Amino acid sequence: HKENVTSVNDLVLGLDKKRFNVIFIYLSGCDVDKNSIEEAGYKVLYLFNTKRIRAFRFSILFKLIKILREHKIDILHCHAHKSTVYGTIAAIFARTSVVMSHVHGLNRSRNFRRKLVNFLLLRKVSRIIPVANSVKEDVLKNNWFLSAKKLSVLENSIDYKRFADVKVSKQEVKQMLGLSQDTFIFSTIARFGSYKGHDFLISAFEKVKKQVPTAHLLLVGEGALKDELQRQVSKVGISQSVHFLGQRNDIPELLRAVDAFVLPSIGSEGMPRVLLEAMAAGVPCIGTRIGGTPEVLCNSEIGYIVEPKDSNALARAMISIAQASNVEREEFVEKAQNRVRQCYSHRVVIEKLRMQYEGEYQSHCKPR
Repeated sequence: HKENVTSVNDLVLGLDKKRFNVIFIYLSGCDVDKNSIEEAGYKVLYLFNTKRIRAFRFSILFKLIKILREHKIDILHCHAHKSTVYGTIAAIFARTSVVMSHVHGLNRSRNFRRKLVNFLLLRKVSRIIPVANSVKEDVLKNNWFLSAKKLSVLENSIDYKRFADVKVSKQEVKQMLGLSQDTFIFSTIARFGSYKGHDFLISAFEKVKKQVPTAHLLLVGEGALKDELQRQVSKVGISQSVHFLGQRNDIPELLRAVDAFVLPSIGSEGMPRVLLEAMAAGVPCIGTRIGGTPEVLCNSEIGYIVEPKDSNALARAMISIAQASNVEREEFVEKAQNRVRQCYSHRVVIEKLRMQYEGEYQSHCKPR
């Protein structure tokens, strides 16, 4: 699943090739940016050629067993539930020593069937890797048989310099967007899904607009709720100030124009990379008390945290940032950038992943 593993792919690409011989295995051969990985000199394999795999397929399992045996894999790092199911079963037959299961969000053990599969398989997993402490707590809460010693948090990470060292100016991006230089820009970047909380953000922005007349809201993304959100914007009469920008490939540049970033999620967030990207880009941030967001915005000097589904609290935080002095906003930015650089940059998290791989190898693998 490309969306889930992009961050970890970047980490693996940063490991020492002399120490780690890595191959990438995708459940699906669709919608995977294979060129950058293959061009970096890594082998990439695909287990199936359709976009979605709805039912369990033994052909996938047999192919994975064959790959694990032929390549003499010591560590199989699985992402999300479906990959963990195939990977754990295949590892048993291929006698792969280490299986690591990466958990990217909350509520991944949400029904009885999922809990039962976890009960049967997670005992065979060597290490479970949540992306945040809140995700770790969620896994333990919903899988009573697991020991906390089996879980090790590995935070999501970003290429810090890609977002911090953008050359284009704020003025140039505002001009590109057709907005005046005195506009105060709020933005969020997320798929238009129910748990992302766009409707609460729009309700909050309606209140903000009355206090901050120059405010505009940029909504970046696509999704099933787009038409419904556009109707909401039109109904409250703020269509001239809310801009649906669709999918964008220039997020680092776009963030240069943003004065405050808002993540109004109401559920399922693990460790939102987009929040880390906005912080690295030097944008003051507001988030909701969901998943790993409070861990990132860990105090009032880093950013604002409000309760989910509370458009009034969200509006108050947005107005506070808009009315803050330049000095106050610069202090936010400096401390937020320092936090991302020190805790969530690829450079830092690569070292954590290396230590996890080597620890599991030393504990479970016999020298070949």
